[in-house]
Amino acid sequence: MSEPLGVVEREALERARLGEIARRREAFARLEQVAELEALGVAEKSGDRSTSRLLQETWRVGVAEAKRLVGEAADLCVRTSIPGEQLPARLPATAAAAAAGTIGEAHIAIIRKTMARLDRVEGLPVATWEQAESTLAHDATLLGPRGLQAAADRLLAHLDPDGEEPPEDDAARDDELLIVRRKDGSVLYRGRIGDPVDGEAFLETIDAVSGPAGPSDARALKRRRADGLKDVIEDARSPHGIATDARPGRTDNARDEEPDAATDNTIDENALIPVPRRPDPSERTAHAARPGRALLTITLDQRWLTEALAGRGRYGLLDSGARVHPGTLRRWACDAEVVPVVLGARSEPLDVGRLQRTVTDALRRALNLRDGGCAFPGCDRKPRRCQAHHIRHWIDHGPTEIDNMVLLCRFHHQLLHHGHWTVAIVDGRPSFRPPDWIDPDRRPRLGGRPRVPT
Repeated sequence: MSEPLGVVEREALERARLGEIARRREAFARLEQVAELEALGVAEKSGDRSTSRLLQETWRVGVAEAKRLVGEAADLCVRTSIPGEQLPARLPATAAAAAAGTIGEAHIAIIRKTMARLDRVEGLPVATWEQAESTLAHDATLLGPRGLQAAADRLLAHLDPDGEEPPEDDAARDDELLIVRRKDGSVLYRGRIGDPVDGEAFLETIDAVSGPAGPSDARALKRRRADGLKDVIEDARSPHGIATDARPGRTDNARDEEPDAATDNTIDENALIPVPRRPDPSERTAHAARPGRALLTITLDQRWLTEALAGRGRYGLLDSGARVHPGTLRRWACDAEVVPVVLGARSEPLDVGRLQRTVTDALRRALNLRDGGCAFPGCDRKPRRCQAHHIRHWIDHGPTEIDNMVLLCRFHHQLLHHGHWTVAIVDGRPSFRPPDWIDPDRRPRLGGRPRVPT
């Protein structure tokens, strides 16, 4: 592999890096000036209402920026108690990183928001709170804002697993589709799908039919999605489509027949995850030409499953990370094309060794669950837009098993194959090392976005 950067390029990168550090240090010095104004009570003594208002007048900044500066100064700068005693910053690790110039404004905003959320977690030990702040500050020195947000979400999922209660099973009550036909015949529409599972099914379907038609397809994503929606409508109007079946006077003898014992679709209301609904054979024949529903995976932690059996169920998780109310989970688990995944015992045979190069469905679901999408730090591509990458290449005798696989989007898959970034599985999680021109120390960066506490 040839050296991609010469001496001149490396010197330019180093000057840019040092310049950004200097700017961030100056930004922290600015916060210290705000903290000093606040400690001296300058606003009150000058007759102004607050330090925020004083900054708006003297520095000629906007309301939002003035409030941000005062809030960051309160969290990151040394405080003075009522008796005049010097107190450390409320977020000491973040303050140290900001003073060193290794993190920026966006990092600080994410950490402050996350710690404010943890302030509201009932019964959280002080030591745990402090460790969380230290962890986020450390992650911020390695990751961009997007990657730090993923790390913060992961931390919140662990320390506050209940989180905000997901919507009830009647979330669809606010569903709407507004359609306006214009004089030129074109149609404008805007809508909302409240049920997260319905939303997941919608996205799965639209994405499935809106991929590029080939390497020469230059359509933008929004155009491909519009064309895909038209394809779905055209399919619905086909001889056995749902729109054709719903027309007045249309009958389907297969649907009037009584189901036999083999195709009984009765739902046991007392079952946690009911037996999947099996379609009637005649219905399968009549609708053989229609595309199947998008495959959805709903994840339920084994501990939550146990609590649900005792009447204390929490929620399930979709591939997108959306939380699903237990009632919604029960309803959708009746569908034969929904895969309920119960976490806990590792009884599913995931390792397929050297028998095949491509991943099995079971292995792919495990990768989706572990990585949550593209595992590269900061990337937010969903699992359905990712490829399974062999860490040790299959052609180099790398096995097709979960500890040698990682989910990557197309861009980051190509980036890994260039060879400057490396990835390894450490303690069951993807860990990436950048090239030395990004980080001279090549410190590892934790990847993946697991959505359940571990």
